[in-house]
Amino acid sequence: MASVYRALSSAFLFLLITSRLWAQPSNAPLPIHIIRSGAPTDSSFEDLAFLRAEIGNARVVMLGEPTHGEGNVTEAKIRLIKFLQQRMSFTTVAFESSFYELDKAQQALEAGKPVREVVHSSVYPVWSETQEFQAILPLLGKGGLRVAGFDSQLSGHQDELLEELEAFLKPEKGSGDIAYDYVDECLATMGEVFIFPPSHQILLFDRQVGKARKLLEKVAAGSDAKRRERAEFWLQNLRSIQALAHDYATNDPADKDSASFKAADSNPRDAQMADNLLWYLRKHPREKVICWGALPHLANRTELLQDAELREYKPMGRAVKAALGPDAVYVLGTLAGGGTYGFGYWGKHKQVPTPAAGTLEAELLAQGHDYSFVSLKRAAPGRQLTTYAFEYAPITGPWSEVVDGFLFLKTVNLPHAVVPETGATAQEIAPVAAPILEATHPGRPNPAARPMVRSGSQVALSGIVLDRKTNQPVPFATVAVPARSAGTIADAQGRFQMNVGRGEVVQISSIGYEAATMFAEATGTQTVRLVPAAFALAAVRVSAQSQDPKRIMKKVIQAIATNYERQDYQQEAYSHRRIMSFDTLRHEVEYVSQEFVPAGYHNWAGGFLSLEPRPVTKVEHKHVLTPATEPTSFSMYLEGGHGFSGGFDPVRISPLFKAGTLGKYQLWLDTLEQHGGETYYVIRFAVKRASHRATGMYQTSGYSGRLYVRQQDYAVVRYEALWQNDTTEHNAIAHKYYGRGNNISRLYRQVYTDHRTAHVVMYQQAPTGRYYAATSVAQASSVGRVLGGAPFHNQKTYDIYYAPPTTIAAARMPDPKTNVEVQGGPLWQLSKVAYRPEFWQTYQRLIPAPTPPN
Repeated sequence: MASVYRALSSAFLFLLITSRLWAQPSNAPLPIHIIRSGAPTDSSFEDLAFLRAEIGNARVVMLGEPTHGEGNVTEAKIRLIKFLQQRMSFTTVAFESSFYELDKAQQALEAGKPVREVVHSSVYPVWSETQEFQAILPLLGKGGLRVAGFDSQLSGHQDELLEELEAFLKPEKGSGDIAYDYVDECLATMGEVFIFPPSHQILLFDRQVGKARKLLEKVAAGSDAKRRERAEFWLQNLRSIQALAHDYATNDPADKDSASFKAADSNPRDAQMADNLLWYLRKHPREKVICWGALPHLANRTELLQDAELREYKPMGRAVKAALGPDAVYVLGTLAGGGTYGFGYWGKHKQVPTPAAGTLEAELLAQGHDYSFVSLKRAAPGRQLTTYAFEYAPITGPWSEVVDGFLFLKTVNLPHAVVPETGATAQEIAPVAAPILEATHPGRPNPAARPMVRSGSQVALSGIVLDRKTNQPVPFATVAVPARSAGTIADAQGRFQMNVGRGEVVQISSIGYEAATMFAEATGTQTVRLVPAAFALAAVRVSAQSQDPKRIMKKVIQAIATNYERQDYQQEAYSHRRIMSFDTLRHEVEYVSQEFVPAGYHNWAGGFLSLEPRPVTKVEHKHVLTPATEPTSFSMYLEGGHGFSGGFDPVRISPLFKAGTLGKYQLWLDTLEQHGGETYYVIRFAVKRASHRATGMYQTSGYSGRLYVRQQDYAVVRYEALWQNDTTEHNAIAHKYYGRGNNISRLYRQVYTDHRTAHVVMYQQAPTGRYYAATSVAQASSVGRVLGGAPFHNQKTYDIYYAPPTTIAAARMPDPKTNVEVQGGPLWQLSKVAYRPEFWQTYQRLIPAPTPPN
């Protein structure tokens, strides 16, 4: 009985003391520590020495921020990180960024990759693309702080995730039973638009992930220590991904806008972030970790605050403290007395509200210090306070149960955009002139240029375009005179009429058909029958030649390094774009640009973490041939996929031409053809399953085509492809989110009955003997309707003709991060380039001669 009485007495005494603390007068001034500065360059830490006792033996320090839009808060956090590293032996910074990508980033840093490139491509851009964040980079990498991530969200750079997992599990029996492509399709949508694809089933996703986890558990229990360690990481990564998939499939947080999204909607994400961080701490027991993220995620017991929404919220910080113990985790937040903030440097700018009388910010502001620190853990345990710590909304409660201490800034300011290589802000960058293309033969005409056709008298050409197989009209076919960039569009019944010069060559084309040519003569109405593209037909003649197309393709891939230009080079390009709506030409423009292609360009999206270099375009001259009839911008030319938004050199970047993904294609040898004494293999290809891994593109349901391969050197001289967009997946998303008023509903406004792209690339040999993409011709067709609006039938064309490349020194490659003249891509640059008629009066358009076979 005595022991029971003592226990009851102790409990009563604790409650009495706690109630007295919570009942402290709210107007009692709090002691503070004056902080000298928030500058990361300030390495004299006498003003921060008190933090050694304040933080004590905590193994984890949570560094939170009110929003993601305060530049000097970022700087102050970095100064604290330097102190924690140099004075308290902290070893690691864990970011509110991808668990998988930061793991890969740490591996890249250990391998000696540049810190700037690695971190900028793995930490979320809301921080990494700001000038203020750059001060942390010297602290990271070999001999410095390690990096980690704890967020379960995918950020769209998951190109290598499944490749790595598949390669890791390949030695295990049963790995071939996993439908990696199905998982890839789910992850692609989750990473691109942050939803689980409505056309897929979460149960099937779980089944495939479950197969992988079963094999990983076997490896984790095996004798190979290195594989055991990696298997444990993959098990945690798959748990994280699976939790995310279930959150998307069940709760669908993307369906909510800023008004309808509640704090509790983040509970599944916070739970998994806590789980990822705790896993990391278990696997690295000697590391002391600094967590970088939003304070609401890193906070402790938010349910005690006087806010109905927060009572249901369970932040990750609460779970981490509960697991490790209250003294093992220190939560440090930031407060502001005024200033301006925004979501990143690109966000909407807002003013910090003036602190109301009686709030903690008002009390700290009245003391007049630019920077100060207040310990709630020691100076105000249980005290009722009102602060603006969460997104600058006033909230009252026992804040010492939520945050251990606050760093106060008298004023906050916006973050600034950064150029990573120099640390200069975008506003400070002066235009840098791009290098001028050096002529291969000075004083001689460009061999790739073709003089303008001198035609005879004008004739009225009219006709009808039919499908040769079905004899049905081909609607909205393009009828063009390539030599002078003139043309028209057939109507819905395939009829067309235009004025041309007698003897001019006229080209008729449409998506999914072989182009046809004819000479303009005054012979009445012409009937043009287009042949469906061979790769779109069900039956294709296969030669009896005993040639293995897979063996041929392997030789093609092996010869790429020697057959194609691989140094840094520059070339002139002539581009011609059209957009048609039904039978109306909405807009037409031509322009001349300089293209700069880096030696390391091998992936359309920049490869792992987007670290690889990509081509840069500098538009120099433009000519609007057909002005728009309605208010619009050059953004109307936007079209995804190869031939429109990159991919002009498929041999260089398509997974079809990579040994690791060649097995994802069916290959047929159609025939061998003779042209000019040369023998060419004609190989037909079709992707087995149009996943992101197999095609390099999102929301694709089909990718097929033909290749012409020169037998002598196994060089691809002509590439033809038909891309079929996944209208089923797109339409399912569009219908699901129609009328919701969120970002997804704005992105997916249309539904399609058809959406496809045809792309033809011809390669020629430069004077160096190496091949280069000389011509890229793309056509896109989209048919459907705007939800709640009108139907559409749009066609877009994008023709590019390249001059032979000239190799240049790497130092002459312009960087869009430092050179404003090459920023934004060609469509953005077009609005900035002036029309100069004197240039176009003498310019000879680049139209390379056809490359056999044609």
